[in-house]
Amino acid sequence: MDSTSQPVQPAVDEPESAGEGEGAFASLQRLRPPRAQLGQALTSRFARFALVLVLAALFLLFTLLEPGLFATGGNVKAMLSSESVTLILALAVVIPLRAGDFDLSVASVMVFASALAPLLWSKVGLPFGLCIVLTLLFGVIVGFVNSFFIVLLDLNAFVVTLGSMTLLEGLTTWISSGNLVTQVPHALISFSRATVFGLPAAVFYGWGLVIVLWYVCELTPFGRQLLFVGGNREAARLAGIKIRRVRLLAFVASAVISTFAGLVLVGKLGVADPTLGPSYLLPPYAAAFLGIAAVQLGRFNIGGTLIAVYLLIVATTGLLLLGSAEWVTNAFNGAALMLAVTFASLAGGRRARAT
Repeated sequence: MDSTSQPVQPAVDEPESAGEGEGAFASLQRLRPPRAQLGQALTSRFARFALVLVLAALFLLFTLLEPGLFATGGNVKAMLSSESVTLILALAVVIPLRAGDFDLSVASVMVFASALAPLLWSKVGLPFGLCIVLTLLFGVIVGFVNSFFIVLLDLNAFVVTLGSMTLLEGLTTWISSGNLVTQVPHALISFSRATVFGLPAAVFYGWGLVIVLWYVCELTPFGRQLLFVGGNREAARLAGIKIRRVRLLAFVASAVISTFAGLVLVGKLGVADPTLGPSYLLPPYAAAFLGIAAVQLGRFNIGGTLIAVYLLIVATTGLLLLGSAEWVTNAFNGAALMLAVTFASLAGGRRARAT
């Protein structure tokens, strides 16, 4: 039995002299939850959305400090646009994290894909549609390769994906000769830059992916299996869940989403830069870990990750507008990641003690 649940109180018989009204009142009193339970429920509900309040407070603070710069349509549009790729990558890392695995190769997969599609089109001469299909197929292959070593050979996910990250960085430098890839199909540029309701299409790709993955994680058997596997693999095995299949699909999904992020990135920038990988590794993980402090406390979740992505960009943009140096962005993301990992450890410990 869950140690946090309250014991059931035995029913107390009403004395025979009590009237019907008095007995009914006593019954209603017994049906009311104890104040401690009510307070705990309210505190839990507040904690789930505390990150949203922090985001709103930061937005209001910077609006008051920089009224003519921060809360303008142009700045808000710039913040949403700048984080479109980071949001997609953050969603890519959440999937294996829910299954208890790390995938450090997401940024390198993205950068390789951003160079591969234009090079297949400009150097090899393949049709644009086929270039996109082959690039996405590359993501599937990367996911299966990572899964082979991690899931089938039972090697450490952190070490394996660190190796694949380094390998892909080298391959990206090789296929691009270490130079910017400037010949990008116009259709790919329009794919990311097309304006929808005043915002770049890239922003809506991230939001659409949030909706799809939220549905998968919260309302499908696979989503629940991800959570069970990440929480306790032995219990998941005893429950009949095919752990290897779940973990394999998680790595494949992560790589394919990262590949999609690469297509969005190269269309957004108009060039493929083989050196961008390291700058896109920390922010997605900072958002994913910070996201466990919202919506579903102590669990990697899609809604919390979305909130965390925008909290980080609001904070860093506000600080930069106040005159902070550019290094503040990395310092803030690093500090946020450390705090988020600490919270995750504490929340995991409380959850383990509760069960």
